[in-house]
Amino acid sequence: MTGPVAAHVGERAVLVADVEARLAALRAGPYAARLPHPATAEGRNLRRWLVQVLVTEAVLEDEARRRGLSAAAADPPPASLGAALRMGGVTAAVLAVHPLAAAVRSAVTADVAVPQDELRSYYERNRDRYPGPFTPAEVAPVLLEAARERAFGRWLDERCAALVRLEPGFEHPGDPAQPDYAHHH
Repeated sequence: MTGPVAAHVGERAVLVADVEARLAALRAGPYAARLPHPATAEGRNLRRWLVQVLVTEAVLEDEARRRGLSAAAADPPPASLGAALRMGGVTAAVLAVHPLAAAVRSAVTADVAVPQDELRSYYERNRDRYPGPFTPAEVAPVLLEAARERAFGRWLDERCAALVRLEPGFEHPGDPAQPDYAHHH
């Protein structure tokens, strides 16, 4: 495929046509009425956000190809509001819908472990949740999932920083240098 490029992920180009197709699908979907008008700053930032989604998907697809992973390689991680808030919007959005995302996440975080002393410390600080005797198997899943979320987020940030190059006009919506930046405190 050829045409104007919104971003590069390594040697792969994310075309403006890909962004427009994803945006058109959203605008034709059930939440179309909730989307901002395309001529507004919010509408342009939606387009920028979609570029972030597309480049994140491309990074994950590249990693899946390199590792020989398929969508069947892992169960999807449990989707919860808390997990989505911890991971951040783009990561959570991609994990929720991209078939390869969970497989890559599982592979990237396979070696993540929580030391016994951290399990014990968490148990001691949260006795209201764990009133019985210390049982590592009861505490470990909570801390292991949180550790995997952090490890995957760090890995994804590093891979995106290494591979992604955004073209002018497709900067991250939160980049203060882009003209529609509106994240103010």
